[in-house]
Amino acid sequence: MDGFNGFNGFNGFERFKRFKRYGRNLALVGTVSALALGAAACGSDEGGVGSAFQAKVVLSEPDQVRDALPSETSLPSGWKRSSGAKPPQAVTQADALATCRKKLKTDCLGLQLGGNVRYKSESSTANDIRLTLLTFDKAENAGPVFEALAASFAADEGAARKVDVKTAAEQSQAFEKEIEQDGDSGGPATKVLAGTMVMRIGAVVSLIELDEDERDHGTLKRFADVQAERVKRVQRGQKAEG
Repeated sequence: MDGFNGFNGFNGFERFKRFKRYGRNLALVGTVSALALGAAACGSDEGGVGSAFQAKVVLSEPDQVRDALPSETSLPSGWKRSSGAKPPQAVTQADALATCRKKLKTDCLGLQLGGNVRYKSESSTANDIRLTLLTFDKAENAGPVFEALAASFAADEGAARKVDVKTAAEQSQAFEKEIEQDGDSGGPATKVLAGTMVMRIGAVVSLIELDEDERDHGTLKRFADVQAERVKRVQRGQKAEG
């Protein structure tokens, strides 16, 4: 398994104000306000908690984590794995636990493994999406980490705005942020909309970071739907692609 390079293996645990190439990476905050914990845990349906999902399997094996992450064949139309990019990766328990505790300032009890993968838009070589999973032994231990992760965006000095994007997760919260992208070849800067989704699906916490999203957050929702369904299938003891 790969080591844990940040929360998602790309640019995890950086602030909104610090972006990847072209200045457009939505990523996880490095500190969490104690007062904010638990305040950003929004559900997937009309602001309430989504339907309870009963997991039968704990995702404690690397193959399970890799299977739960979206594969290239499961992607929404217009997305692909870029040349040289790795397929879905599992992250060791030790590395995932150390990073979770350090960056979210929570105990991260019951954490089993981490995982991540990155894909690229076929129409824009600068537009990436990064998907991260943290798996736990039970939903009760995944909940506090979901809350801390969502609260970290909500407490980020007003830089990120909460938006309503429905998902199939038990708990979810989406965020958006307008940022300026430097123009090519010295051209004028343009504004783009970056999006992030935080979800809890059973005993799994998911983070999705999208460099360029639409105003209706259609791409973010499509990836959230794919991710939630795959996590549910694997927690039922099924293959993600049946």
